[in-house]
Amino acid sequence: MLILLITCKPITPSPKASITAKIVNNVVTFSLTTTNSSAYKWRFGDGDSMIVYSSAPVVHAYDTDGKTYPVSLVVLGPGGQSTAQTSVEIPTMSQIDMLTGGAEVTKGKAWRISSSYGIQVTSPDSAMTILRNYPAGVLTTLGLDGAYTDKYFFFSNGNYTVSPVAGGALSGISFCTFNNLVNVQPQAADSVGLTYAIPYKSPSGLTFTYNQGKDLTISTTPDGISSTDIIYTDVNTLSFSANGFFGLRDFMKECIVQQMAPTRMTVAFFVSDTLPQAPQIGKITKIWILTFEAVL
Repeated sequence: MLILLITCKPITPSPKASITAKIVNNVVTFSLTTTNSSAYKWRFGDGDSMIVYSSAPVVHAYDTDGKTYPVSLVVLGPGGQSTAQTSVEIPTMSQIDMLTGGAEVTKGKAWRISSSYGIQVTSPDSAMTILRNYPAGVLTTLGLDGAYTDKYFFFSNGNYTVSPVAGGALSGISFCTFNNLVNVQPQAADSVGLTYAIPYKSPSGLTFTYNQGKDLTISTTPDGISSTDIIYTDVNTLSFSANGFFGLRDFMKECIVQQMAPTRMTVAFFVSDTLPQAPQIGKITKIWILTFEAVL
């Protein structure tokens, strides 16, 4: 008698997953419960996606508020793949919540100058007439790329902190010369009028004020001798307590927020590049427009 023994190979189960989402303004933490899985491809519904090899929570920030986004997750494992889906509704946010992250973000919301955008220089006239556009990453070209790492923390209660990761502050050259501040020599013939002053230590107890719909008057000088006042009507501005600054440290401590989104903002800074001995030193000669990105 011939006896045949047949061994059956166990069938590997297909991966499975379910998603939960914690929403804090525009920032969503996605957690998942999963089995038989080893790789994960997230699609967040806003055009961004991410492939990871861990089931740990994933954090994603949405650039537009007041929208619902479909989220899908492709889960892969030895037994094949499957898809999990959910949706997240990003609430409509106030401008101050976009800036600070809201009261739930107790550690403050961090911003930094974005290297993905260029710098625009304009005249300090009422129309902010464009004088020149510099390309993305121009500060790296100048050897001032440390400015891209420095962080600025805004808290919902009005507190404010500067974290000079590179040890100093992006500054105007005339401002540094007038105040005898040690600064980095730009590594290009066209310095863009900027430098990096070292060191800078954030004072304790800094505060900020976000002024909405303000009429802002600035004093400009075309030649360092005469001056003219310009009024910017119904603008949103940021101002800071003594020795505080945001992004660009110069004579004027107030800047105009031109555009605000949950993950990006564009800010106009008033800069003086008059000679240190000029009668109107400190009065505005140009406007520098920088783009900032939120840091998770």
